[in-house]
Amino acid sequence: MWASAVIALAAPAAAIAPAGVLVSATAASPVTGLGLAGVGAAGLVGVLAAGLSGSLLPRVWRALRHRTQRMPYGGAGDPRLLAEELVDRLRQAGPVEALESVVAALHDGLGVTGVAVEVTDGLPGPLECGDVGADPRRIPLVWHGELVGSLLIGSRGPRRFSLAHDRVLAALAPYAADAAHAVRVSADLRRSRERVLAAREEERRRIRRDLHDGLGQTLSTMAMTINMARVMLKDSAPAADTLLADLRTGMDAVAGDIRRLVYGLRPPALDGLGLEGAIRALAGEGPPAIRVTVSGDLAGLPPAVDTAVYRIVQEALTNVRRHARAGAAEVEVTRTGTLRVRISDDGAGLPPAARSGVGTTSMRERAAELGGTCALTSRPGGGTVVEVLIPLPVDARHHV
Repeated sequence: MWASAVIALAAPAAAIAPAGVLVSATAASPVTGLGLAGVGAAGLVGVLAAGLSGSLLPRVWRALRHRTQRMPYGGAGDPRLLAEELVDRLRQAGPVEALESVVAALHDGLGVTGVAVEVTDGLPGPLECGDVGADPRRIPLVWHGELVGSLLIGSRGPRRFSLAHDRVLAALAPYAADAAHAVRVSADLRRSRERVLAAREEERRRIRRDLHDGLGQTLSTMAMTINMARVMLKDSAPAADTLLADLRTGMDAVAGDIRRLVYGLRPPALDGLGLEGAIRALAGEGPPAIRVTVSGDLAGLPPAVDTAVYRIVQEALTNVRRHARAGAAEVEVTRTGTLRVRISDDGAGLPPAARSGVGTTSMRERAAELGGTCALTSRPGGGTVVEVLIPLPVDARHHV
Protein backbone atom coordinates (compact mmCIF):
# COMPACT_ATOMS: atom_id res chain seq x y z
CA MET A 1 0.00 0.00 0.00
CA TRP A 2 2.75 2.47 0.90
CA ALA A 3 4.71 1.42 -2.20
CA SER A 4 1.67 2.14 -4.41
CA ALA A 5 1.32 5.61 -2.93
CA VAL A 6 4.98 6.43 -3.48
CA ILE A 7 4.80 5.10 -7.05
CA ALA A 8 1.74 7.30 -7.70
CA LEU A 9 3.54 10.40 -6.44
CA ALA A 10 6.78 9.67 -8.24
CA ALA A 11 5.23 8.74 -11.58
CA PRO A 12 4.52 12.30 -12.86
CA ALA A 13 7.99 13.46 -11.95
CA ALA A 14 9.51 10.39 -13.55
CA ALA A 15 7.49 11.08 -16.70
CA ILE A 16 9.10 14.53 -17.18
CA ALA A 17 12.56 13.58 -15.94
CA PRO A 18 15.23 12.89 -18.55
CA ALA A 19 16.85 9.48 -18.54
CA GLY A 20 20.13 10.93 -17.40
CA VAL A 21 18.53 12.29 -14.25
CA LEU A 22 17.16 8.88 -13.31
CA VAL A 23 20.48 7.28 -13.98
CA SER A 24 22.36 9.88 -11.97
CA ALA A 25 19.84 9.70 -9.16
CA THR A 26 20.15 5.93 -9.02
CA ALA A 27 23.92 6.02 -9.27
CA ALA A 28 24.16 8.65 -6.56
CA SER A 29 21.99 6.71 -4.14
CA PRO A 30 23.85 5.19 -1.22
CA VAL A 31 21.84 1.99 -1.67
CA THR A 32 23.49 1.36 -5.02
CA GLY A 33 26.65 0.28 -3.30
CA LEU A 34 24.76 -2.58 -1.65
CA GLY A 35 23.18 -3.71 -4.93
CA LEU A 36 19.58 -3.55 -6.03
CA ALA A 37 19.07 -7.26 -6.09
CA GLY A 38 18.28 -7.46 -2.41
CA VAL A 39 15.94 -4.49 -2.36
CA GLY A 40 12.21 -4.95 -2.70
CA ALA A 41 9.78 -2.96 -4.82
CA ALA A 42 9.07 -0.52 -2.00
CA GLY A 43 12.80 0.07 -1.45
CA LEU A 44 13.40 0.63 -5.18
CA VAL A 45 10.62 3.18 -5.33
CA GLY A 46 12.07 4.93 -2.28
CA VAL A 47 15.47 5.13 -3.98
CA LEU A 48 13.91 6.65 -7.12
CA ALA A 49 11.80 9.12 -5.14
CA ALA A 50 14.82 10.23 -3.11
CA GLY A 51 16.86 10.73 -6.27
CA LEU A 52 14.09 12.73 -7.94
CA SER A 53 13.49 14.93 -4.92
CA GLY A 54 17.22 15.56 -4.51
CA SER A 55 18.10 16.53 -8.10
CA LEU A 56 15.07 17.03 -10.34
CA LEU A 57 12.58 18.85 -8.13
CA PRO A 58 14.93 21.77 -7.25
CA ARG A 59 15.53 22.29 -10.98
CA VAL A 60 11.83 22.24 -11.72
CA TRP A 61 11.23 24.65 -8.85
CA ARG A 62 13.91 27.09 -10.09
CA ALA A 63 12.48 26.99 -13.61
CA LEU A 64 8.95 27.65 -12.38
CA ARG A 65 10.12 30.45 -10.11
CA HIS A 66 12.06 32.05 -13.00
CA ARG A 67 8.99 31.87 -15.23
CA THR A 68 6.70 33.35 -12.59
CA GLN A 69 9.18 36.16 -11.89
CA ARG A 70 9.34 37.07 -15.58
CA MET A 71 5.58 37.06 -16.14
CA PRO A 72 4.78 40.46 -14.48
CA TYR A 73 7.56 42.27 -16.33
CA GLY A 74 6.72 41.47 -19.92
CA GLY A 75 9.16 39.85 -22.30
CA ALA A 76 12.36 41.41 -21.01
CA GLY A 77 12.26 40.09 -17.45
CA ASP A 78 13.66 41.56 -14.27
CA PRO A 79 14.11 45.39 -14.11
CA ARG A 80 17.58 44.83 -12.72
CA LEU A 81 18.56 42.86 -15.81
CA LEU A 82 17.01 45.56 -17.99
CA ALA A 83 19.08 48.22 -16.22
CA GLU A 84 22.29 46.21 -16.63
CA GLU A 85 21.58 45.72 -20.32
CA LEU A 86 20.85 49.41 -20.73
CA VAL A 87 24.12 50.42 -19.09
CA ASP A 88 26.02 48.32 -21.63
CA ARG A 89 24.10 49.93 -24.49
CA LEU A 90 24.44 53.48 -23.22
CA ARG A 91 28.21 53.22 -22.96
CA GLN A 92 28.50 52.71 -26.71
CA ALA A 93 25.70 54.94 -28.01
CA GLY A 94 25.21 58.59 -28.82
CA PRO A 95 22.48 60.66 -27.13
CA VAL A 96 19.69 59.84 -29.59
CA GLU A 97 20.69 56.17 -29.87
CA ALA A 98 20.81 55.93 -26.07
CA LEU A 99 17.31 57.32 -25.81
CA GLU A 100 16.12 54.85 -28.45
CA SER A 101 17.58 52.01 -26.36
CA VAL A 102 15.74 53.23 -23.26
CA VAL A 103 12.46 53.46 -25.18
CA ALA A 104 12.91 49.96 -26.62
CA ALA A 105 13.78 48.51 -23.20
CA LEU A 106 10.72 50.10 -21.62
CA HIS A 107 8.53 48.84 -24.43
CA ASP A 108 9.79 45.26 -23.95
CA GLY A 109 9.88 45.40 -20.17
CA LEU A 110 6.39 46.80 -19.75
CA GLY A 111 4.78 44.72 -22.47
CA VAL A 112 2.64 47.68 -23.61
CA THR A 113 1.43 48.70 -27.04
CA GLY A 114 3.97 51.48 -27.29
CA VAL A 115 6.37 53.80 -25.49
CA ALA A 116 7.41 57.30 -26.57
CA VAL A 117 9.59 60.08 -25.20
CA GLU A 118 9.11 63.79 -25.79
CA VAL A 119 12.23 65.91 -25.18
CA THR A 120 11.67 69.59 -24.43
CA ASP A 121 13.56 71.67 -27.01
CA GLY A 122 15.51 68.56 -27.99
CA LEU A 123 13.62 66.69 -30.72
CA PRO A 124 11.19 67.91 -33.38
CA GLY A 125 8.74 65.17 -32.35
CA PRO A 126 8.37 62.23 -29.96
CA LEU A 127 10.74 59.28 -30.21
CA GLU A 128 8.38 56.31 -30.34
CA CYS A 129 8.55 52.52 -30.20
CA GLY A 130 5.19 50.97 -31.02
CA ASP A 131 1.90 52.86 -30.80
CA VAL A 132 1.09 54.75 -27.59
CA GLY A 133 -2.46 55.45 -28.72
CA ALA A 134 -4.57 58.59 -28.38
CA ASP A 135 -4.59 58.76 -24.56
CA PRO A 136 -1.25 57.48 -23.20
CA ARG A 137 -0.10 57.59 -19.62
CA ARG A 138 2.20 60.62 -19.28
CA ILE A 139 5.12 60.60 -16.83
CA PRO A 140 7.34 63.70 -16.41
CA LEU A 141 11.08 63.22 -16.84
CA VAL A 142 13.03 65.35 -14.36
CA TRP A 143 16.80 65.77 -14.41
CA HIS A 144 18.26 67.45 -11.28
CA GLY A 145 15.00 69.27 -10.65
CA GLU A 146 14.57 70.42 -14.25
CA LEU A 147 11.79 69.11 -16.48
CA VAL A 148 13.48 67.77 -19.61
CA GLY A 149 10.62 65.86 -21.24
CA SER A 150 7.78 63.40 -20.85
CA LEU A 151 7.48 59.62 -21.02
CA LEU A 152 4.36 58.34 -22.80
CA ILE A 153 3.17 54.81 -22.00
CA GLY A 154 0.60 52.99 -24.12
CA SER A 155 -2.07 50.63 -22.84
CA ARG A 156 -1.86 46.94 -21.93
CA GLY A 157 -5.37 46.05 -23.01
CA PRO A 158 -7.74 44.88 -20.25
CA ARG A 159 -5.01 44.70 -17.59
CA ARG A 160 -4.20 47.77 -15.55
CA PHE A 161 -0.77 49.01 -14.57
CA SER A 162 0.50 46.81 -11.79
CA LEU A 163 3.19 47.06 -9.17
CA ALA A 164 5.54 45.24 -11.54
CA HIS A 165 5.17 48.02 -14.09
CA ASP A 166 5.88 50.64 -11.48
CA ARG A 167 9.07 48.77 -10.62
CA VAL A 168 10.15 48.76 -14.27
CA LEU A 169 9.37 52.47 -14.54
CA ALA A 170 11.19 53.25 -11.30
CA ALA A 171 14.24 51.36 -12.55
CA LEU A 172 14.36 52.77 -16.08
CA ALA A 173 12.81 56.26 -15.82
CA PRO A 174 16.08 57.78 -14.47
CA TYR A 175 17.90 56.41 -17.52
CA ALA A 176 15.22 57.98 -19.72
CA ALA A 177 15.68 61.32 -17.95
CA ASP A 178 19.47 61.15 -18.34
CA ALA A 179 19.19 60.25 -22.01
CA ALA A 180 16.59 62.97 -22.62
CA HIS A 181 18.87 65.51 -20.94
CA ALA A 182 21.78 64.36 -23.11
CA VAL A 183 19.64 64.75 -26.24
CA ARG A 184 18.60 68.20 -25.10
CA VAL A 185 22.19 69.25 -24.41
CA SER A 186 23.26 67.87 -27.78
CA ALA A 187 20.48 69.80 -29.52
CA ASP A 188 21.39 72.95 -27.59
CA LEU A 189 25.02 72.50 -28.59
CA ARG A 190 24.11 72.00 -32.25
CA ARG A 191 21.84 75.03 -32.28
CA SER A 192 24.38 77.12 -30.40
CA ARG A 193 27.10 76.21 -32.88
CA GLU A 194 24.83 77.22 -35.74
CA ARG A 195 24.04 80.48 -33.98
CA VAL A 196 27.71 81.03 -33.16
CA LEU A 197 28.66 80.65 -36.82
CA ALA A 198 25.87 82.97 -37.88
CA ALA A 199 26.63 85.45 -35.08
CA ARG A 200 30.34 85.36 -35.85
CA GLU A 201 29.71 86.19 -39.49
CA GLU A 202 27.24 88.90 -38.53
CA GLU A 203 29.73 90.30 -36.02
CA ARG A 204 32.41 90.43 -38.70
CA ARG A 205 30.05 92.31 -40.96
CA ARG A 206 29.12 94.71 -38.16
CA ILE A 207 32.74 95.42 -37.27
CA ARG A 208 33.62 95.93 -40.92
CA ARG A 209 30.64 98.27 -41.33
CA ASP A 210 31.48 100.18 -38.15
CA LEU A 211 35.13 100.52 -39.13
CA HIS A 212 34.44 101.52 -42.71
CA ASP A 213 31.29 103.60 -42.43
CA GLY A 214 31.78 104.92 -38.91
CA LEU A 215 35.40 105.09 -37.86
CA GLY A 216 36.77 105.33 -41.40
CA GLN A 217 34.49 108.21 -42.38
CA THR A 218 35.17 110.00 -39.10
CA LEU A 219 38.93 109.77 -39.56
CA SER A 220 38.60 111.05 -43.14
CA THR A 221 36.59 114.02 -41.90
CA MET A 222 39.21 114.70 -39.22
CA ALA A 223 41.95 114.71 -41.81
CA MET A 224 40.03 117.28 -43.88
CA THR A 225 39.46 119.40 -40.76
CA ILE A 226 43.17 119.38 -39.96
CA ASN A 227 44.01 120.51 -43.49
CA MET A 228 41.46 123.33 -43.29
CA ALA A 229 42.81 124.42 -39.89
CA ARG A 230 46.33 124.56 -41.28
CA VAL A 231 45.20 126.74 -44.18
CA MET A 232 43.25 129.09 -41.92
CA LEU A 233 45.84 129.21 -39.15
CA LYS A 234 47.85 132.08 -40.75
CA ASP A 235 44.96 134.32 -41.78
CA SER A 236 42.24 133.51 -39.22
CA ALA A 237 43.48 132.03 -36.01
CA PRO A 238 40.05 132.15 -34.23
CA ALA A 239 38.41 130.17 -37.07
CA ALA A 240 41.24 127.65 -36.98
CA ASP A 241 40.82 127.34 -33.23
CA THR A 242 37.10 126.57 -33.69
CA LEU A 243 37.92 123.82 -36.21
CA LEU A 244 40.48 122.31 -33.87
CA ALA A 245 37.96 122.33 -31.01
CA ASP A 246 35.47 120.47 -33.22
CA LEU A 247 38.25 118.09 -34.12
CA ARG A 248 38.90 117.42 -30.44
CA THR A 249 35.23 116.61 -29.87
CA GLY A 250 35.26 114.24 -32.83
CA MET A 251 38.33 112.48 -31.47
CA ASP A 252 36.48 111.85 -28.17
CA ALA A 253 33.60 110.28 -30.10
CA VAL A 254 36.01 108.04 -32.01
CA ALA A 255 37.67 106.94 -28.78
CA GLY A 256 34.23 106.00 -27.38
CA ASP A 257 33.42 103.96 -30.49
CA ILE A 258 36.70 102.07 -30.22
CA ARG A 259 36.05 101.31 -26.54
CA ARG A 260 32.62 99.91 -27.41
CA LEU A 261 34.15 97.67 -30.07
CA VAL A 262 36.79 96.41 -27.66
CA TYR A 263 34.25 95.83 -24.87
CA GLY A 264 32.07 93.82 -27.25
CA LEU A 265 34.98 91.48 -27.96
CA ARG A 266 36.14 90.99 -24.34
CA PRO A 267 35.14 92.85 -21.16
CA PRO A 268 38.12 94.98 -20.02
CA ALA A 269 37.29 94.19 -16.38
CA LEU A 270 38.53 90.64 -16.91
CA ASP A 271 41.99 91.84 -17.90
CA GLY A 272 42.13 94.50 -15.23
CA LEU A 273 40.53 92.70 -12.26
CA GLY A 274 40.55 89.01 -13.15
CA LEU A 275 37.41 86.86 -13.12
CA GLU A 276 36.88 87.00 -9.37
CA GLY A 277 37.33 90.78 -9.22
CA ALA A 278 35.10 91.29 -12.25
CA ILE A 279 32.33 89.21 -10.64
CA ARG A 280 32.62 91.19 -7.41
CA ALA A 281 32.36 94.40 -9.45
CA LEU A 282 29.15 93.10 -11.06
CA ALA A 283 27.75 92.24 -7.63
CA GLY A 284 28.41 95.76 -6.37
CA GLU A 285 26.62 97.58 -9.19
CA GLY A 286 23.28 97.87 -7.43
CA PRO A 287 20.56 96.34 -5.25
CA PRO A 288 19.78 93.75 -4.12
CA ALA A 289 22.73 92.96 -1.87
CA ILE A 290 24.77 90.19 -3.48
CA ARG A 291 27.33 88.05 -1.68
CA VAL A 292 30.17 86.48 -3.69
CA THR A 293 31.81 83.24 -2.53
CA VAL A 294 34.80 81.81 -4.40
CA SER A 295 36.43 78.46 -3.67
CA GLY A 296 39.61 77.79 -5.59
CA ASP A 297 41.90 80.15 -7.49
CA LEU A 298 40.19 81.48 -10.63
CA ALA A 299 43.44 82.69 -12.21
CA GLY A 300 44.81 80.90 -15.25
CA LEU A 301 41.46 79.90 -16.75
CA PRO A 302 41.19 79.81 -20.55
CA PRO A 303 40.06 83.20 -21.94
CA ALA A 304 36.93 81.66 -23.46
CA VAL A 305 35.90 80.30 -20.04
CA ASP A 306 36.58 83.67 -18.37
CA THR A 307 34.40 85.50 -20.86
CA ALA A 308 31.58 82.94 -20.81
CA VAL A 309 31.36 82.85 -17.00
CA TYR A 310 31.46 86.65 -16.77
CA ARG A 311 28.66 87.05 -19.33
CA ILE A 312 26.53 84.32 -17.68
CA VAL A 313 26.88 85.89 -14.23
CA GLN A 314 26.18 89.32 -15.71
CA GLU A 315 22.97 88.10 -17.38
CA ALA A 316 21.86 86.17 -14.27
CA LEU A 317 22.35 89.19 -11.98
CA THR A 318 20.51 91.39 -14.48
CA ASN A 319 17.56 89.00 -14.31
CA VAL A 320 17.70 89.04 -10.50
CA ARG A 321 17.57 92.84 -10.42
CA ARG A 322 14.85 93.18 -13.05
CA HIS A 323 12.52 90.27 -12.43
CA ALA A 324 13.22 88.37 -9.18
CA ARG A 325 12.02 90.96 -6.64
CA ALA A 326 14.73 89.55 -4.40
CA GLY A 327 16.12 90.96 -1.19
CA ALA A 328 19.48 89.21 -1.49
CA ALA A 329 21.41 86.99 -3.87
CA GLU A 330 24.59 84.95 -3.85
CA VAL A 331 27.19 83.98 -6.44
CA GLU A 332 29.22 80.84 -5.67
CA VAL A 333 32.15 79.83 -7.87
CA THR A 334 33.96 76.54 -7.24
CA ARG A 335 36.95 75.35 -9.23
CA THR A 336 37.94 71.68 -9.14
CA GLY A 337 38.01 69.39 -12.18
CA THR A 338 34.94 71.32 -13.28
CA LEU A 339 34.13 74.99 -12.92
CA ARG A 340 30.81 75.30 -11.07
CA VAL A 341 28.96 78.60 -10.93
CA ARG A 342 25.78 78.92 -8.84
CA ILE A 343 23.71 82.12 -8.75
CA SER A 344 20.80 82.00 -6.28
CA ASP A 345 18.33 84.54 -4.92
CA ASP A 346 15.45 84.68 -2.44
CA GLY A 347 12.95 86.20 -4.85
CA ALA A 348 9.72 85.03 -6.44
CA GLY A 349 11.23 82.09 -8.34
CA LEU A 350 10.37 80.91 -11.83
CA PRO A 351 6.75 81.20 -12.96
CA PRO A 352 4.95 77.86 -13.51
CA ALA A 353 4.88 78.19 -17.30
CA ALA A 354 8.23 79.91 -17.72
CA ARG A 355 9.64 79.96 -21.25
CA SER A 356 13.24 80.56 -22.20
CA GLY A 357 13.87 84.18 -23.12
CA VAL A 358 16.81 85.72 -24.93
CA GLY A 359 18.88 85.99 -21.74
CA THR A 360 18.23 82.42 -20.61
CA THR A 361 18.96 81.07 -24.09
CA SER A 362 22.16 83.09 -24.21
CA MET A 363 23.36 81.64 -20.89
CA ARG A 364 22.67 78.08 -22.03
CA GLU A 365 24.38 78.66 -25.35
CA ARG A 366 27.50 80.11 -23.76
CA ALA A 367 27.77 77.08 -21.47
CA ALA A 368 27.05 74.63 -24.31
CA GLU A 369 29.76 76.18 -26.50
CA LEU A 370 32.31 75.02 -23.91
CA GLY A 371 30.73 71.58 -23.46
CA GLY A 372 28.95 72.57 -20.25
CA THR A 373 25.40 72.88 -18.99
CA CYS A 374 23.23 75.63 -17.57
CA ALA A 375 20.10 74.75 -15.56
CA LEU A 376 17.51 77.09 -14.06
CA THR A 377 15.37 75.81 -11.19
CA SER A 378 13.16 77.18 -8.43
CA ARG A 379 14.14 76.62 -4.81
CA PRO A 380 11.53 74.98 -2.55
CA GLY A 381 11.65 77.89 -0.12
CA GLY A 382 11.42 80.51 -2.86
CA GLY A 383 13.88 82.00 -5.26
CA THR A 384 15.69 80.95 -8.42
CA VAL A 385 18.91 79.00 -8.86
CA VAL A 386 21.09 79.19 -11.96
CA GLU A 387 23.71 76.43 -11.93
CA VAL A 388 26.43 76.28 -14.57
CA LEU A 389 28.91 73.42 -14.97
CA ILE A 390 31.83 73.89 -17.38
CA PRO A 391 34.45 71.15 -17.83
CA LEU A 392 38.02 72.41 -17.69
CA PRO A 393 41.03 71.18 -19.69
CA VAL A 394 43.41 69.00 -17.72
CA ASP A 395 46.08 71.69 -17.63
CA ALA A 396 43.60 74.29 -16.31
CA ARG A 397 41.91 72.28 -13.56
CA HIS A 398 44.28 73.35 -10.81
CA HIS A 399 46.21 76.60 -10.92
CA VAL A 400 49.36 76.94 -8.91
